[in-house]
Amino acid sequence: MVELVRVDGRLIHGMVAVTWCGVLHPEILAVANDAAANDEIHKMTLKLAKPGNVEQCLVWTLDKAVEKLQEQKFIKKKVFLTVATVEDAHYIITRVPTIKTLNIGPEVDGAKGRDTTGKIEISSGVYTSPAKFALLKELHEKGVEVFAQITPAMAKTDFAVFAKKFE
Repeated sequence: MVELVRVDGRLIHGMVAVTWCGVLHPEILAVANDAAANDEIHKMTLKLAKPGNVEQCLVWTLDKAVEKLQEQKFIKKKVFLTVATVEDAHYIITRVPTIKTLNIGPEVDGAKGRDTTGKIEISSGVYTSPAKFALLKELHEKGVEVFAQITPAMAKTDFAVFAKKFE
């Protein structure tokens, strides 16, 4: 079962591999990202970042993630899933109803890196746009726990707190 979906533009990096996996202790670290899944070098690079205490690292397209996460094999395993954008998280969570927790970390806007133009800071170092907030609100209203947090050591910013910034 998916323990946590994390939006993180870098997908897997030191903080995800060491800090988040160190707290969550997943059996499987999965990435759902069409570009990475269709680029063998990117896929290989992501898999090389798998921490030693994680059994498997998988890189899927969004559609394959939706399919796989509903299979018994993955329902019985503790899965930590990373995606690059709020849109990707919304796509998967609306199709896999067993997912109940979404962490918003920093997104990366293509070649621009961390572009905060037109976005509101919802937690220390985490920004989102009104359009992305609408997707998060939809998930929250469907019973998904939505929060922003860069590292497990930092305070969580719950949806109710950052929602006030969009009123």
